[in-house]
Amino acid sequence: MSWFDEFKEGVELDYGIGRDDRAKMHYAERELQGLDDDSPRLKNMAATHPVSFRLRELLGIANKDAMKARKDMGIGALPTKPGMAGQLVGSIGADLTQDISRNWWWLFNAAQATGNVINESTLGMINPDLYGARKTPIKYEDGNALVREGLAKEIINANGHREIQRNPKVFNRGGKAAVRNYRSGYVESLAIPAGVAINNSLGLLTPFGGAEGYEAVLPSEDDPSKTSNAVGEVAAKYILGRTGGLLDYDEFKKVRPDVSKGEYNAYKAFKYDNSPDLNLLDGDFTIPSGVLKGTTDGIHGAEIQFLGRSLPLTTAVVPFASAVAGAALGVRRGKKYRAGGAEFGTPDPDAVKRGFMGGTAGAVGGIALGNLLESERRRRNEASNQAYYDKLDKLETT
Repeated sequence: MSWFDEFKEGVELDYGIGRDDRAKMHYAERELQGLDDDSPRLKNMAATHPVSFRLRELLGIANKDAMKARKDMGIGALPTKPGMAGQLVGSIGADLTQDISRNWWWLFNAAQATGNVINESTLGMINPDLYGARKTPIKYEDGNALVREGLAKEIINANGHREIQRNPKVFNRGGKAAVRNYRSGYVESLAIPAGVAINNSLGLLTPFGGAEGYEAVLPSEDDPSKTSNAVGEVAAKYILGRTGGLLDYDEFKKVRPDVSKGEYNAYKAFKYDNSPDLNLLDGDFTIPSGVLKGTTDGIHGAEIQFLGRSLPLTTAVVPFASAVAGAALGVRRGKKYRAGGAEFGTPDPDAVKRGFMGGTAGAVGGIALGNLLESERRRRNEASNQAYYDKLDKLETT
């Protein structure tokens, strides 16, 4: 074959690889590693991005288990450089037409989703057992053997016949029964505390109106801070992730007397001005298009804004970090399940439960601490503003 034929073969091979192929490839890779099919989303997306794994193959740094999985599926790296270059080009074409890279943006385009990914990846690094599985020598179809090993139970069905019901954690891996360390739904529940911390800071947990100083999503005519429809308010916040805008200053100052009219206007100018500002030394920044921006001196103190959503240091970052830290401490293997312990090599059965309790304690403690810090910041700001106005009054009377 000429180099062009080899190149063309690579283009055709990789352009034809679809989502199902990449998913099966990742499952096969994890099976070779003795892990469960389920994996943290960030790891899954990185491992199945075709341009990424083809580049790693070209550079000679690809994961050997992943390479074997692709080879066994007939989509492995071709033996020649022109062929591999063609595969890279085909992968780029597939990326553009299958929205593979855009899926990354769709995953991260909300603060809650980004928080979930950070939380999930952190816990997976602290305790890889969360996404692990162990293979047994028992045939998956041998129900009696599974019952003897406690991996299944006998039941009598509606017709009065005996049936074997496998445990929810048991699945078929190459004809043998494999057992997940933990059920994936319980592992996913570890995201709840960190998610609550973020949603609380965004004002999404106020079903009867807007957060302090903000309008409701469906404002009442009499009081825009109250909702005209509680059911619609909950739906708009939970399903659509919407929040209301800032109240007019005359209403805003009733609940936020610590903020002066000048500070209010300056914050609105910052919030709605998406002009690029990459100078980090002037107290604020804005990435082009306003996707991400930040200030050290807004009406919430220091904050990051992601897609227009305010994430203050005190009431968002502190509770979220605390929730993740609490969950991470909780999911750590117990002493006897660590290296040198009597049960080393087997999963700690209480890791998920401890992780949820730790995350919950971290979220509650972080929210309380964040609110205390924010209250103190507001008190100081109000005192500073009052001192300024008192000084002006004194100058006017002299």
